[in-house]
Amino acid sequence: MSGKKKKQRGVVKAEPPISFFNWFVTLVFTFLPGANLLFFIIMIPCARTQTKRNFAIAGLVLSLILLIASSLALFFFSDWIVDRLKGLLETSAT
Repeated sequence: MSGKKKKQRGVVKAEPPISFFNWFVTLVFTFLPGANLLFFIIMIPCARTQTKRNFAIAGLVLSLILLIASSLALFFFSDWIVDRLKGLLETSAT
């Protein structure tokens, strides 16, 4: 028997197993930039199982951490990035 068990008023219910196709579609949406944040926000209240809900929460938190970290890196190191790109363009032009 697969799936997690839930307890409701003394009755133990097994969560239905999540299919391969369901996980595959979920992972495809998580790899789409920008759409993944919207997907996680929609999936948190709409997920049918606690497993998918927890996955959406973890994915949203991780995506926000990475977004904030990359924004801060771009803010603090933008001059260095522009200088490196200019150097690459100059060497490729010659």
